[in-house]
Amino acid sequence: MGLVYKELKDIGRSMYLYFPDQERRTAFKRSLITVLRDGEDEASVRELLEEQGMRELAEEKEAILAFPNPVRGGWNYGLEEGEDDLAAFRRFQDACSRETEEPLKCHPGGIPTHEAMMSVWHPMNDTRYLIGLGSGASMACTLAACTARNIAGILAVGGHLCEAARRKALWAPMAAYLVDCSREALNYFRIVNEASPAGEEGEAAVYCDKRNPARRILQEKGGRGTGELIADAWKLLFSRVRRPDTDAYGDMEPRMDFQGAGFEIFLEDTRLEEPVRTPHTWFTSVPRQVKEHPERKVPLLMFFHGASDNPAEAAEMSKFHELGEREGFITVYPWGTNRTQWNSSLEDPEAADDVGFAMALIDYMIARYPVDPRRVYLSGFSNGAAHAQVVALLHPDRIAAICHIDSNWPGKRVGPSEVDYQDIVPFRLAMEKKKEYDYLMPVWYTYGTREPSYPVCAKSTQQYQYDFWKAYNHIAVEETPPAEEPDVCGCGVPGQVQERIRPSERHPGHYYDVQRFYTTDERRLNLYNYVIMHEKGHDIAQMDPALGWEYVKQFRRNPDGSLGFVENN
Repeated sequence: MGLVYKELKDIGRSMYLYFPDQERRTAFKRSLITVLRDGEDEASVRELLEEQGMRELAEEKEAILAFPNPVRGGWNYGLEEGEDDLAAFRRFQDACSRETEEPLKCHPGGIPTHEAMMSVWHPMNDTRYLIGLGSGASMACTLAACTARNIAGILAVGGHLCEAARRKALWAPMAAYLVDCSREALNYFRIVNEASPAGEEGEAAVYCDKRNPARRILQEKGGRGTGELIADAWKLLFSRVRRPDTDAYGDMEPRMDFQGAGFEIFLEDTRLEEPVRTPHTWFTSVPRQVKEHPERKVPLLMFFHGASDNPAEAAEMSKFHELGEREGFITVYPWGTNRTQWNSSLEDPEAADDVGFAMALIDYMIARYPVDPRRVYLSGFSNGAAHAQVVALLHPDRIAAICHIDSNWPGKRVGPSEVDYQDIVPFRLAMEKKKEYDYLMPVWYTYGTREPSYPVCAKSTQQYQYDFWKAYNHIAVEETPPAEEPDVCGCGVPGQVQERIRPSERHPGHYYDVQRFYTTDERRLNLYNYVIMHEKGHDIAQMDPALGWEYVKQFRRNPDGSLGFVENN
């Protein structure tokens, strides 16, 4: 694609963007690196691209590069009167996914159309990084301190953190590579990261939080070239840290080692047995212990990505494959047939058969890998969470349990809506299938307090979703209070058993409220769990997958369709 000049007329600013010479939509994750420099012309950008190695970095790492232009050759890092570079930065970040400012076409609910999604680039919010040079170094420090959200790490060459920025600071953790920066800047980043000396790496002294390696600082004196510093910033910092939206200002989390994960990658593959052979993409992770003992049958967990995401992004968000390495199950990350989202509504007969794709992939995994067909589990995020539910509802005889995350389905994503279950095709088909056999489906569902339907109230997506699952599993359905009188627990209807848990050593401040619901028959089975993760936005927290797995792994699907329990679990 190359270099693009872009004007943001609404704020009277401009920027350059460099898009790698690749397809907009690939199966791999893209990062965003924003460079704050003092130059305002194209020559200053091309010098960084060609002379300092940034073009090669962008192409090799599938990174999008942004070069916002300062006003009058410098940045207002001191937060003085004049240009509001804090506000401008947010606008610059919003502008980095496409070359123009033309409005995207959207569905009535506000979700962009498939064509609109395919027309934009997709740098993930958790892997966005800053490089500051000249006065841009001090601006990078100020942004890291005062904005934090959607910034995973910074490289500041010669920066200072002024008193005004320290007063305005959020005091949120932030990974930083500081080169010849002021003592005030180093002290600030050490404090917010709770970092202590941890040796040296390359030319830099390293400081780390003992509980969380992503709370990381590298410090070195000046003297090396800009290109060398940028290369080391990627190698030693940017490739190792990310910032998911799982706390008020995000959390620092380690990045996945993609090469070390050892995925089997299938791109546009047609080997699945389907009525109409369709190219599909998926990543598979087989634990070492499974490879060493292929005679032992193990569980399979299939994870469906969110809308506009892909398999690599799903793997980074959930890290189910890392859990599988420890727990001994195979993980598969499929990519929606149309490369943007899953056809979970089943309303358009011309749309891709993504349920059929999921089942064909499950059949393939059982035939080619040591998968126990009684222990197939589903999870997913957002649109993928809806799809996990739909696949389980249409094929309850094949799925043992589900543990989906952050599903704003069915109904309007934001605000109340009127939903008739007979109008929701998967719900209607599920109840018709249930007439053949009274299937039960164990559910562990996680939602965040910064999601649009929290606190849960009547006529929200959450109420429609949990009422259906309760009815499906023979659990008493109680009335959800209206928005004017929300339940004090925030979850709509409290469970028969309630728990508060703090499962993360890395993030001791994370906590969950678990509402457990039980069947009304004499067995009193815990078949539905509504789990609220506090301060989480629309993202996956470190322990979301582990908690879900701990619940679902106890179930198996018997050949006759009945629900069984795993012995010695």
